[in-house]
Amino acid sequence: MEVLIREEEPKNAAEQARAASVLFTLLGRVIHGVPDSELLTALANERAFDEVPFVEGEESEQALKMLAAWNDGCSVPFSEKDFHDLSAEYTRLFVGTRRVVAPLWESVYFNKDRMVFQHETFEVRAMYARYGLRVDNFSHEPDDHLAYELLFLGHVLGMAADDAEAGRHSDAAAKYADAVSFVVCHLLTWVPKWRALVQDHAQSDFYRGFSLLVEAALRQTEAVFAELSGECAAT
Repeated sequence: MEVLIREEEPKNAAEQARAASVLFTLLGRVIHGVPDSELLTALANERAFDEVPFVEGEESEQALKMLAAWNDGCSVPFSEKDFHDLSAEYTRLFVGTRRVVAPLWESVYFNKDRMVFQHETFEVRAMYARYGLRVDNFSHEPDDHLAYELLFLGHVLGMAADDAEAGRHSDAAAKYADAVSFVVCHLLTWVPKWRALVQDHAQSDFYRGFSLLVEAALRQTEAVFAELSGECAAT
């Protein structure tokens, strides 16, 4: 019986990692750069947020209700006006004119002058480099942008799922541990502050729901993969 339990645990870990990878990759794409008309149109028309992989619990349910409310308010099919309204909200929240309402860079939250390219940026850059990754426009766009951090997390968890499915459980465990460390030492040090700003200032249920979903997914990652990393390492 003990052997059977050990065989099932890595499979469960791989499934969790694959689902989390899909979710974080999507979340990263949504918040990367100016809003993507094609992506948002597909998300709205397919009601992609009605069923979201990996996340569960009260916070994620609240997030999905907000996203459903946004979707209910959109035209069917998603219209040019719907996209324009969401783009305007993105600009107001994350770009701004004089002062950005809810900055998307980690380092901004740790210095009074709200400067980018601080030591948090270079810590994140070093973590990316460990996995052979680099931000394309790294000399102009800080590496600690939320989109890059989410995409990196999706990448690491996707690799961990590959390892677990191939039976490389110690390699998978190391990647789970890296994912948890990245979440705890970076994303969860500032995303709750960012989420609170979005909740306070957003006029659209889309970004209110999106910010809450990001935080809920990060907290679930910490809880799930801290435990699974030990299970896979022991197998």
